[in-house]
Amino acid sequence: MEDTQKAVVLIPAYKPDERLVELVRELLGERLPVMLVDDGGQETYAEIFTRCREMGAQVAVHSVNMGKGRALKTGINAALLAWPDLTGIVTADADGQHTPADILRLIEAMGAHPNALILGSREFSGDVPFKSRWGNRITRFVYALASGVNVRDTQTGLRALPRCALEEMMRIDGERYEYEMNVLLKLRDMRIGVFEVPIETIYIDDNAGSHFNPVRDAFRIYMVIVKYLFSSATSFAVDYGLYWLCLFVLKFSPLLAYALARLVSSQINYHLNKHTVFSNRGGKNAMFKYYALAVVQGLIGAGLVQAIPAALPVSAAIVKIPVDLVLFAISYVIQRDYVFDK
Repeated sequence: MEDTQKAVVLIPAYKPDERLVELVRELLGERLPVMLVDDGGQETYAEIFTRCREMGAQVAVHSVNMGKGRALKTGINAALLAWPDLTGIVTADADGQHTPADILRLIEAMGAHPNALILGSREFSGDVPFKSRWGNRITRFVYALASGVNVRDTQTGLRALPRCALEEMMRIDGERYEYEMNVLLKLRDMRIGVFEVPIETIYIDDNAGSHFNPVRDAFRIYMVIVKYLFSSATSFAVDYGLYWLCLFVLKFSPLLAYALARLVSSQINYHLNKHTVFSNRGGKNAMFKYYALAVVQGLIGAGLVQAIPAALPVSAAIVKIPVDLVLFAISYVIQRDYVFDK
């Protein structure tokens, strides 16, 4: 492995067992540098890390458990200090799910794609634990919705991180399992691509060794969608309230009522989306692009709420809801891929 000496294998570990020792032994046998992070195992698990250190692995230590996200960032920082000329980092789990052969395959792929995040993607075929199979299906859908990028395995811990993005990855939010999803959501900001390598799917004791909490950690992972829904719900409440006021109290036409309500709610929606949902992406032209979209969307929506009640036996107050839902979905994709994209 002469040509992979600068690819460091990073393994965060919380309460590891003999499987970590065996994995480290095999990786060092392949002449790969290994960085471990003891994520608060304290004295009970110190002997495991001592044995790995004696074999030649580097070990960074948290005095208390701080979560996988923080452990990964600690490990990236420690690896950069220990090997300043490294060409990339491969992250792997400590519970035996990732084989040395698959780790070597990711290192090989990293050489062919030096400016991409390489994912070791599991096939999820055969006897896969329920929470792993359905957790991945749900996060795949949510990630595609949030980012516009389709990947087979959003929850894989086997990843090759390119050297060009390591400093930025240490600044990404997230202290626990949500960090790995946040990295995927920041690919555009980091200006790197994503490439997938199929790997073996291994579950030991029905994945009992995993510290992933399907309720707590899924909530953290899905916060980006929650933020967008909150932004949209807030804007919709303002928009619909003003629409009813203009339509029934001020007695404006549906066309004028729609236009005035959208003018006010779009200001709220723009600032919430830019600063809360899309993390200030888009640059100085974002407002111009947003309002160009808002004008077109407003004209289409106003025309539909004027035309549909004239052609069909339906109230102008009711028809606004399905019209806005359709326009909302289209608008989200355009904002994600064009308005708030670097």
